[in-house]
Amino acid sequence: MLGRVVAGIPIEAVEEILDYEEITPELAATGEFFALKIRGHSMEPRMMEGDVVIVRKQEDVESGDVAIVLVNGNEATVKRVKKQEEGITLIATNTSVYEPHFYSNKEIKNLSVQILGKVVELRGKF
Repeated sequence: MLGRVVAGIPIEAVEEILDYEEITPELAATGEFFALKIRGHSMEPRMMEGDVVIVRKQEDVESGDVAIVLVNGNEATVKRVKKQEEGITLIATNTSVYEPHFYSNKEIKNLSVQILGKVVELRGKF
């Protein structure tokens, strides 16, 4: 587990090894993976603070996928990605508190909005 990712407003992405998570050999054979601990409330009720997500490293995802997205080159967040011709929208599950955030194609370039990977597994922690 490399660090924490915010389910809320993006925070500075810090890569530090906190722990290790085991994945199946079948999953491991499909790519390179990392794990992040959820911090914040924007993806509730599905993803809770303290849960761990397993992420396949990839630079692009399908519209509707949940992804780890880097904004401003150093702020990571977990959100559902909706692709449009004009850009992308990052959507929280907890829409009563967190509004979707649209990034135009120009903003994607200027703000270094980058997909780091697709969330492929959620592990709830008690």
